[in-house]
Amino acid sequence: MFKWTCLAVAVVFLAMLGWLLNDLRLEICRSGQMVQAAGQTINENLPSIVDKTRRTTDTLAEQLPEIDEKTRATTETLAELAEDIRQLKELAGVSAVARDKNLVAYATSVLDRIESSGGTIGLKKAFGTKGLKNPVPAREWVVGARKEAVVLTILANSKSEFATRLTRNKFHSPWYIQIGDNEPMSLLDWLKANHQATKELSSSI
Repeated sequence: MFKWTCLAVAVVFLAMLGWLLNDLRLEICRSGQMVQAAGQTINENLPSIVDKTRRTTDTLAEQLPEIDEKTRATTETLAELAEDIRQLKELAGVSAVARDKNLVAYATSVLDRIESSGGTIGLKKAFGTKGLKNPVPAREWVVGARKEAVVLTILANSKSEFATRLTRNKFHSPWYIQIGDNEPMSLLDWLKANHQATKELSSSI
């Protein structure tokens, strides 16, 4: 009886082993077929990929001289433009001396201080008379001065030069400011006394 039992177990084991080996064989076959199919797909598409790549390369090769020519022309145009700007600056009187990098901020603070003064600005009357000639409120004067300040920040090379030119009219006559009933004083002197950044420039103005 024991002999038959062992024989049955061996038969079952061999059957299971055969089933596993067959399943493994089938899986290997399926994997091989997938690899073969992938390889076939690549082989089928490869000529098209190569052809597109060749056409793209040929197109770039044909257009490269034109691209190079346009790049060279653009570079030359920019160089000419830079030279024109340099000459225009010289024509406008802008020197090559290094300008104060804080000039714009200084100009803004000067105009803001004048605007908040609450005074009036005008030209000084003839000797022996008091008050200002054609006075306007400082706030209104600053509106026009801001336009002039834009040009001065380009032309002036320093804060001192800016302050000097801003506080004179186009005929180089000094502007005067009057606060309340106080005696008018030149706008430049008033800035030296009431604007900290200008006060620090007193020795150079």
